[in-house]
Amino acid sequence: MLTLADHFAPHPSRKFDGYYTRTQTEDGGTIAIIFCWVKGATNGRGNLVFVLYDKPASDASSSHIMPSSSAQDDDHNHACGSDTEQYQDLSGPGRAGAAKLAQPTFKYEFYPEQLDVSVGQDAAPGSPQPFTITAPGVGSMTVTATTIEYDISVPEQGFRLHMVLTGLTPWSRTHQLQGPMGPILHLSGLLPLNWHVRSVHSAVSYALTLSPAAAPAPLPSSLTEGTELRHRRGPQQLDIRGTGHAHAEKNWGASFPHGWIWAQAFSADGTRTLCLAGGAALPGVQAFLVGYRSASGPSREALEWDFRPPYALGVAGLAPFMHLRRDRARGTVELRVGTWSKRLHVRIEAPPGSFVGVTAPLKDGHERDFAHESFKARVTVQAYRRRASWWPWWPRAGWELVEEAVLGQTADGVDCGALEFGGSFAE
Repeated sequence: MLTLADHFAPHPSRKFDGYYTRTQTEDGGTIAIIFCWVKGATNGRGNLVFVLYDKPASDASSSHIMPSSSAQDDDHNHACGSDTEQYQDLSGPGRAGAAKLAQPTFKYEFYPEQLDVSVGQDAAPGSPQPFTITAPGVGSMTVTATTIEYDISVPEQGFRLHMVLTGLTPWSRTHQLQGPMGPILHLSGLLPLNWHVRSVHSAVSYALTLSPAAAPAPLPSSLTEGTELRHRRGPQQLDIRGTGHAHAEKNWGASFPHGWIWAQAFSADGTRTLCLAGGAALPGVQAFLVGYRSASGPSREALEWDFRPPYALGVAGLAPFMHLRRDRARGTVELRVGTWSKRLHVRIEAPPGSFVGVTAPLKDGHERDFAHESFKARVTVQAYRRRASWWPWWPRAGWELVEEAVLGQTADGVDCGALEFGGSFAE
């Protein structure tokens, strides 16, 4: 039997390697963090530290956010638009064919000259590999067998974020290094893009402060000129701290694909999670990886359902086990995927004007706003199992609904799931 490596550890031989953590705050806001590098980038944006905060949909006048006495622009600090829940277009024209974008509470893109990777002692077989990624002048991401910690500080902008993920729940409860690709992971060195989820759910504590000065100091020389800081309504005082749910994953390979969809959501109590990714794997081929998790309870069984090729696959329009309907203009995705014995129906709805631009790694470097992501999505999931019969794979055996759930909502009913359209799928 092949020994499974820790694919959350860095992949120094690949063209790009990137980490993404999404934290859902207790009130339904999102803090998103990316550490990523593209080797040999020609557009000047090879190394990226990306930090985004999007306040909850119902938080139109948060007491945590106070206007600054200054809303000056400079070479690195762009004050954009007004603070409204109508999600006005604040991003400019964008690339040709792309839909209009909203502006989150703030979005920082740091492009450091280097990212230093330090790998700890080799982990025991079957155990996660500890490592640290450091961006000089910006901050670090430290991974151990049981925690993920971010410490990002840019004193020149009065910005500090400290976040710790604990209680990491792996994709598979029986094989902690296994991810959504399953057996396909053994071929990762040959694939143009790979996806691994380190934790489908973690407890998280965070403290985020932003105290911009009237005249911000110059950014460190270790940051390239591509660095960009954007605020929804100009530099503002911000002080939020608390707990929530977190999802941690990574991608690596040659480049992001031509077009894709990604989604992730928690139930209000954190006992259910959904994450999926897929799209144009090759010309004429669409492939998806889907994972739905539901903890057992007094009236329900535990579900740990995975869907991947050859079932979650469409070739030349033929997809006997999968049906996808997507509409970026309406902010909706409907995915039906199954095997001979189980089916999952997923419907995702996000306000069309709630999508913000997210940077993605391409072969020439990072491309701004190449993906459009909403953190205001509502996710409905229906799980079916084929009814028992003398032959359970008999086409007429019928299906039984074993669970129906709404994810991407807080206990107060605030929509807070994540939905992303990338590349051509964002047009």
